[in-house]
Amino acid sequence: MSVNSVITPGSTLGMLGGGQLGGFFTEAALRMGYKVVVWDPDPLAPAKRHATHSIDAPFDDDDQIKMFSNMVDAISLEWENVPYQLVSKLENVNLVRPGSKSLKLAQNRIEEKTFLSSNKFPVTPHEFVLDSEEFKNVKLPKPWIVKTATLGYDGHGQWMIEDDLAVNELLKMIHGESWVVEAMVDYLLEMSVIIVSDGSGQLVAYPPTENTHEGGILRMSISPPRLTEDIQAGAIDLAKKVIGAIGEAGVFCVEMFLSSKNEILVNEIAPRPHNSGHHTIDAFSISQYESQVRALVGLPILEPDFLNASVLLNILGEEAILLNRSDYQYELYSTSAARLYMYGKQSVRPRRKMGHVMFIGDSSESLILKAETTLKSFIV
Repeated sequence: MSVNSVITPGSTLGMLGGGQLGGFFTEAALRMGYKVVVWDPDPLAPAKRHATHSIDAPFDDDDQIKMFSNMVDAISLEWENVPYQLVSKLENVNLVRPGSKSLKLAQNRIEEKTFLSSNKFPVTPHEFVLDSEEFKNVKLPKPWIVKTATLGYDGHGQWMIEDDLAVNELLKMIHGESWVVEAMVDYLLEMSVIIVSDGSGQLVAYPPTENTHEGGILRMSISPPRLTEDIQAGAIDLAKKVIGAIGEAGVFCVEMFLSSKNEILVNEIAPRPHNSGHHTIDAFSISQYESQVRALVGLPILEPDFLNASVLLNILGEEAILLNRSDYQYELYSTSAARLYMYGKQSVRPRRKMGHVMFIGDSSESLILKAETTLKSFIV
């Protein structure tokens, strides 16, 4: 975009999806002088706490699509399960960043893996299964990770398969879908890189974060990561190439494995800010959410300045209830290193992301200890 085509403050931005990512985007946009319309069928979606206006209608309501389109000057999205058909309709009239191309890739793991492989990006060995009967023809040695081709998120729609008995048990549970079967990778760690793209070739990267998971759900993110400079530079270079090949504007996350052979393998692409990028609010001069606004409205996208080390600890399910107790609150706020972010979700479900604690300071090693101590306190 040129200076003359920047969408100026006072304009209205649209956000498809009303979870915590949409909430942080909305807060950033409001601070920068924009108004925000949040559309989420859930009337209690937490991002609506901050919205200038909110819409509760289903995403396939044609009248609401027209109204939303007329209300906003540009549109972004907060997760990859926003209907592809909705984004396709809107981008015929509105500026949507990122758009349907990256959304389509993220919504179908078969298309995503095909895109990555066809562009020669390193991925785990895998096969596609288009019918449950085809599982018997998979040639990859077990153990496997089996993932549904669509609608998988935070560990949902994934199974570890160790032997033929587990395959038979899986076949009793699944039907009428397609799947990606991946070989188990002997990896040292998981990491992610946030990329900001202007859609015209300029790409900016945040340094990698080191991630740990529990049951397929992100538990902790560490910045700076415990990685050599060469590995970090390689991860950034690979992430930029992946997002550059997509060619759309917006904020993206490239999730990766570092194998025991020091190979960097692409796992998944998210066409949105990422849980592992929450730390950019506290640890960098420009957060991923401000970058999302910048990329959407045509403001300059810039290399963010690193401010301090950080460790993110996700609060899952009933841990949020514990943190509401006065003794937990007092203990948490007894250190200046901890910042608590609660997302405002009205219902507690097992393993649901309810908030996070951000530990900030000079050394990630000392912050890891603080996060691990807090995590142990959740076990009662």
